[in-house]
Amino acid sequence: MPVLLKILAFVFIAPGFALTLAAKGVVSRFKLDLNAKCDFEHEMGEEELKQYKFNKTVVNAKMLGMLIALPGLILLILAFR
Repeated sequence: MPVLLKILAFVFIAPGFALTLAAKGVVSRFKLDLNAKCDFEHEMGEEELKQYKFNKTVVNAKMLGMLIALPGLILLILAFR
């Protein structure tokens, strides 16, 4: 049973941390920043708005990666107990 938990933990950890580390590349490759919303667009310049949307999308991708890795980290703690 502990071997199964270890394998399952790494099944969650690997893609989660991969997404966290490659978030910038994923956002620019799939142009995810074009779908980002900004409530105060009229207060920013064009270049500043593009940078804001890109950074917002990268942070969201990193948080998603960490949320994917979190169950794996919990399983890893339980497996090596």
